[in-house]
Amino acid sequence: IGERIGRTEARLIVQGTGTGTPQQPKGLAASVTGIVTTASAGTFTWKEMNKLKHAVDPAYRRGNKFRWAFNDNTLELIEEMEDGQGRPLWLPSVAGGTPATVLQIPYEIDQAIADVGVGQKFMFCGDFNRFLIRRVRYMALKRLVERYAEYDQVGFLAFYRFDTLLEDTAAIKALVGVGSASS
Repeated sequence: IGERIGRTEARLIVQGTGTGTPQQPKGLAASVTGIVTTASAGTFTWKEMNKLKHAVDPAYRRGNKFRWAFNDNTLELIEEMEDGQGRPLWLPSVAGGTPATVLQIPYEIDQAIADVGVGQKFMFCGDFNRFLIRRVRYMALKRLVERYAEYDQVGFLAFYRFDTLLEDTAAIKALVGVGSASS
């Protein structure tokens, strides 16, 4: 139960719309309004990533939680990218030292972030200390024996409330695919 709730929470932290019944939290994708577009939906370049990095207010680029965020499929594309001098963008972590980086910036992998595609916010860059997650109270779990006894089953009902807030839209920006997938 805990794993399912955790995976749902993680998905809503990124993809929550801020609407619905019950109301979803307004996730990262819906909260980030500052966007940088790619040349085409099917791919992106390190120059577009650099433009995204510089779209973030310089005050936030100095934060200790300034980083990239994207899914594992996007990381695979980045690991294969090189700059104009043939040097890789992705640098592996050093055991006991610095974390893996892209353009000298640490990153987080989150599978709830969209894949590269038309109209998709597939990469975020910014100070993630400015994206707050508020847990209203701990999860309440009820065991429902009588209701399912006729089928020799036990049911569980969990209540859990949380919300998210991006404090400043200048703190995090997104890379969005434009054009057609074939371009």
